[in-house]
Amino acid sequence: MGKVVFVNSDRIGDGEAELGLKLMQSFLYSLARTEAKPSALLFMNSGVRLTCDGSASLDDIGMLAADGVVVKSCGTCLDFYGLMDALAVGEVGNMNGTAETFMAADDVISVG
Repeated sequence: MGKVVFVNSDRIGDGEAELGLKLMQSFLYSLARTEAKPSALLFMNSGVRLTCDGSASLDDIGMLAADGVVVKSCGTCLDFYGLMDALAVGEVGNMNGTAETFMAADDVISVG
């Protein structure tokens, strides 16, 4: 299946929140412009905010989706944050699909 990127937060690291948000935006911007693409991007916990209306990363995630990268956001997480109707890119995923994707992946890269 190739590489799967697991985004489990809307920011990178545990330091300053503003810096973490900028780092995540920069990562997704850079990932969208790399030659090698992951097979899938899976968003969970606060990471689902990145795939919803108002996210500064929508264009970059949309570019990845247009390049054939599967983009899924955890349905339980979207529901928890009240964002089910705000999903703007990709589709709603579930834990069964996430587990299957992880097990089929050649490598899982966790970012968050």
